[in-house]
Amino acid sequence: MAVELPALGEHRVIVNLPAFEVEELLPACEILCQEGFTTWALPIDRISVVAGLRAAFGRRARIAISGVTRPAEVRRAAEAGAVFAASQLMSAGLVKAVPDFPVILGGLTPSELRAALATGAAGVQVVPAEAFTTDYAKALPALLGYPPLVATGHLTRTRASAWLDSGAIGVWPQAIFADHLAVDLFLDELRAEIQTWRLAD
Repeated sequence: MAVELPALGEHRVIVNLPAFEVEELLPACEILCQEGFTTWALPIDRISVVAGLRAAFGRRARIAISGVTRPAEVRRAAEAGAVFAASQLMSAGLVKAVPDFPVILGGLTPSELRAALATGAAGVQVVPAEAFTTDYAKALPALLGYPPLVATGHLTRTRASAWLDSGAIGVWPQAIFADHLAVDLFLDELRAEIQTWRLAD
C-alpha cells in the first residue's frame, strides 16, 4: 500500500525556493507562510538548507526535496526531515529506499503514470505539464482514476487552475515569483505576486 503524501497546504501550490542562504530566505518564507503557501521544495543539491528552515519554521511549513535520482538521495532527504522526495523518473528503487517515506515519481503519458503508481509511489507528477492542452489536462486525472497527481512545469496561473479543477491534488510551477523578489529590501512585490497564485480560494 502506498504511503500517503502530506497535505500540500491551503492553496495546493508547491513553491520552489530560490537559491539563497537560509538567512536571506527567512523573510520571504515568512511571507509565504502568512499567505498560506506552506509547502516548499529544494533540489537535492541544496539539502543542507533544510535544517535551517525547519529550525525557523517548524511545523508551519513542509519542505520537500526534488530531483532525486538514486535511493541514497531519498535516504538523505528522509534523514534531513523532508516531508517527501520527488523524482522526474519512474523508478521503483526510489520508492523502496525508505519504508513509510513518501516519494513522488514522474511521467508524462497515461501509461508512464500508471506504471509509476504501480510501484507504490505516494503520488505522481505530470512533467512537463505544459506539454498538455487544457482540455487534456482536464481529462487526465479522471482517465487515471483520480490518483494523487501533481502537475509540474512551466505553468501559467490559468493552466495551474485547470489542473486543480480537474482533480490534481496540487501544482508545482517552475516559479511563482522572480528570485530577486525574495531578497528585496521591501517584500510588498513578493506578497502581491504570490497572492495571485491563491488558486484554491
